[in-house]
Amino acid sequence: MDLETLCNKINLQPAVKSRVFAFAKEFDFQTVQQQLKGFLDYTYMETARSELVKMLGEDKDRIRVLACMLKASADIWEIYQQKGICDEIYVSTMKCYPRFISETYQRTGRMDFDRDWWTVRQAGCHLFRIGELEYEVKQKDMEVSIGLHIPSDADLTRAAVDQSLESAKEFFHSYSPKTANAPYYCHSWLLDGQLRGMLSDTSNIIDFQKRFEIADEGEDSMGFMEWVYHRSVSDAGDLDSLPEDTSLQRNMKKHLLAGGGIRSAYGKLI
Repeated sequence: MDLETLCNKINLQPAVKSRVFAFAKEFDFQTVQQQLKGFLDYTYMETARSELVKMLGEDKDRIRVLACMLKASADIWEIYQQKGICDEIYVSTMKCYPRFISETYQRTGRMDFDRDWWTVRQAGCHLFRIGELEYEVKQKDMEVSIGLHIPSDADLTRAAVDQSLESAKEFFHSYSPKTANAPYYCHSWLLDGQLRGMLSDTSNIIDFQKRFEIADEGEDSMGFMEWVYHRSVSDAGDLDSLPEDTSLQRNMKKHLLAGGGIRSAYGKLI
């Protein structure tokens, strides 16, 4: 698949797409081919990404690295085809790009790209969106596990999550037998047990929590700020100005103003 086809399939924002194409027209992707292919190696992907960023030089709006991520993502379409992975999963996975750009615009008012540290997983064929959730194949010390991630636009109703998990298990059984019996883990602020005091028992978030056995209550993190309040972590200092449009925003704000924190807990899918 070529770069233009991918951008059209995922509905990349026109203003961003024009900047990507302008860069791609003048850039020789062969000069970074080793790094783009390096994304495919889970243990090397972060090194490859760091090398790429350094090679691209000054990149204020990160359009250069975005173009390279998109090029790598277009190239792995062949792997999807070879393994018989449907186009629906491919496109759903790669729609992370316009989603991330929209989130950045909502926080900053700029259509920039700031998630290359994350999209190296999609571009390296390690993370797949299946239904409402994302699943990352993790490899450590010869052990394989599945990291479960929750996109910002995910429907967390019980039926939607059930369907995603069921489809994921079928997918991994077919796509890679070595992952068929791999454990599923989630590391997220959504698993913080303190949320049970901020939300009703019928909340989709609380229902989602109940699917996991909490292995570690985790550490304080400000990562929730982006998802709950649509602010970057760097803008989190002024707690008094946090919005109170939802019950979660209101109750979490009270908790924070009282000196509390939100933890990113670790859970294993039961």
